[in-house]
Amino acid sequence: MKLDYCEQEQQDEVVIAHVGLQFEDEPDSLYVARVEIGPEGAARLWELYYNGFDCKYSFSEAEKAELLAYMKEQGVACR
Repeated sequence: MKLDYCEQEQQDEVVIAHVGLQFEDEPDSLYVARVEIGPEGAARLWELYYNGFDCKYSFSEAEKAELLAYMKEQGVACR
């Protein structure tokens, strides 16, 4: 997985992080991971979008760990 960018927005007590990514087997396709982070800092909702459509994708634990590490590097308070 190649991580491209990270943006965050605050909605009440919830932080929504958007991470642009590409999968190695689809180098020409840009996806957006949407991660909802609760007030305690725990990631609680993981979604993947392509062209605005929900892919109904289930992230593996390794992918979640990679995304969390990248989001922390980009200043998102999460665990």
